[in-house]
Amino acid sequence: MKKIAKNELLPYKEYVQVQEKFLQRVIQEKKVRRMKLNDRMSGLFETRLTVWYQIQEMIRAEQIERDEYIQEMLDVYNDLIPDDHELSMTLFIEIPNQQELRAFNKTVVGIEDRIELRFAGETVTSYEPDDEGEEDEAYTQSVHYIRFPFTPEQRQAFLAYDGEVIVAVHHENYQSEAVLSNELTESLQKQLA
Repeated sequence: MKKIAKNELLPYKEYVQVQEKFLQRVIQEKKVRRMKLNDRMSGLFETRLTVWYQIQEMIRAEQIERDEYIQEMLDVYNDLIPDDHELSMTLFIEIPNQQELRAFNKTVVGIEDRIELRFAGETVTSYEPDDEGEEDEAYTQSVHYIRFPFTPEQRQAFLAYDGEVIVAVHHENYQSEAVLSNELTESLQKQLA
């Protein structure tokens, strides 16, 4: 998937005037691409539109005009756009009570590398680009930007598959499974095609 270029971004003053128009498109996109993994986690499979919107919202919120700051944003957020033969997901750990959240996050260190897509007898395991060796940390973050790298054979199997696709959390301290909606599966297949 093509990374977002600086010339695709609107200056914040211009963007504010058309923000509502884009917001509706992004809401529709996220409705399809967001899923609940379990009672503590959700995920958003990213697209160019969802990433572009995040960058635009940061530019708007911080009223960024300087090219070097915009480039920094592009460098950070373009990492959310998957490479060819990959899907990317923003993984959210969502526990409203901060004390419970901190306690839970201590038990699931390394979870970013233990999310699986299962289909047609295949398993694609997540990884987090630029992971700084979090396994040595005392707790994990509540937001992870993960990718699912497909081999050519897995990609072909996924594109041809019309059964249930499962997202599984396969951590030694926490396991769960959720089935992707047909609409989300079709959207992901279209993206990988």
